[in-house]
Amino acid sequence: MAAVVPRKPPIPPSREGGFVLPLALGVSMLLLLSSLSLQTVALQGHFDQVSQAGRGRDEDALVGAAQRLVGELNLRHACLLSLPLSRWAHEGQSCASLPQQEALVGEAGSFGGRLLAWSPGAMEAEALIEAEPAVHGGIARRAVFKVVLHTDPLRAQSPRLLGLRGVAP
Repeated sequence: MAAVVPRKPPIPPSREGGFVLPLALGVSMLLLLSSLSLQTVALQGHFDQVSQAGRGRDEDALVGAAQRLVGELNLRHACLLSLPLSRWAHEGQSCASLPQQEALVGEAGSFGGRLLAWSPGAMEAEALIEAEPAVHGGIARRAVFKVVLHTDPLRAQSPRLLGLRGVAP
């Protein structure tokens, strides 16, 4: 006959809860939140780099358009350099052909943009240029430039970017 082993009484449930599971959950939540915040910082840094590269491309396109505009003005429209843009249509007809003037101020001209404002002074002029929208995925970018004016003969030189202006749809 087999020997009967006495059974131990069952262990009653403890009224004190364990600490390992809540501690493990707390630590895992802390690790999850810290990894999410690190990922957010990394994504923001990447977004800033992409945005800065886009601004650099915008500035390059606008500076290129300003340099081409200055070349076009010197080559075909030097007599317009001393006149504000508002007077080009009336007083500039005697020294430059009108269709070429309209190409400068109309839709994207031969220089890859359009001239929105030209304000000459004694030694320099201020130009507001809008780059061709196709360069920027359909969005037109504007910038203000200072252009050095030389006399005898009158010519423009060295467009210097002063800053980007608002974005036009």
